[in-house]
Amino acid sequence: MNDDTLITRIRVAYGKAEDLRFTGHLDLQRLWERLLRRTRLPIRHSQGYHPRPRLNLASALPLGFISDAELLDFWMDKPLSIDEIQTRLIDAAPPGLSIHSVSEVDHSEDSLQSQMSASDYEVQFFDEQEEPVLSKMVDDLMRADEIKRERRRKTYDLRPLILDMQVIHKEQRPVALWMRLKAEPSATGRPDEVLEQLGFDNTEYLVRRIKLIFGER
Repeated sequence: MNDDTLITRIRVAYGKAEDLRFTGHLDLQRLWERLLRRTRLPIRHSQGYHPRPRLNLASALPLGFISDAELLDFWMDKPLSIDEIQTRLIDAAPPGLSIHSVSEVDHSEDSLQSQMSASDYEVQFFDEQEEPVLSKMVDDLMRADEIKRERRRKTYDLRPLILDMQVIHKEQRPVALWMRLKAEPSATGRPDEVLEQLGFDNTEYLVRRIKLIFGER
């Protein structure tokens, strides 16, 4: 029988690159379950007929997006050094999944999902955009009092989900778009819906999540 006093909660900061761009949230969770099994770490499992590694992802990343800023918690039945845990994770990670850092967090901390308040995204366009035109599109959208849309056959207002949005320049690359969207459990903005509202098809851009924001914005 496991000693509950030895249980540790481990947090992993990781990235999801082009190789995993079209891996959806549920498939990503299964990928992590397989990865954790390969590490041979003392992973804590759920109870029942079909035990699964106990893990908790911060926020679902829509299909087709990439990210530099994903977070995941998992639990172990006994402690090991952070260096050993990180080494095993890196060795077991598939192409497209990069382990940035590993740390231990307190058991009493709320779930990652419940702590989320917002996410930052960068959007690179495959065809170069004219900055004045893109800036006007963004300004017009941000000045709107409400933006009625439909999601899963329910009407909602997109505007309060857009906390901020700006046209940006990065190094020598063409103009891009930065946006901060609400990411609370009951109110989450999606970059693809914002971009569709601006008039862009999902084949015209690449979205990268660059930051997860917890608590106060």
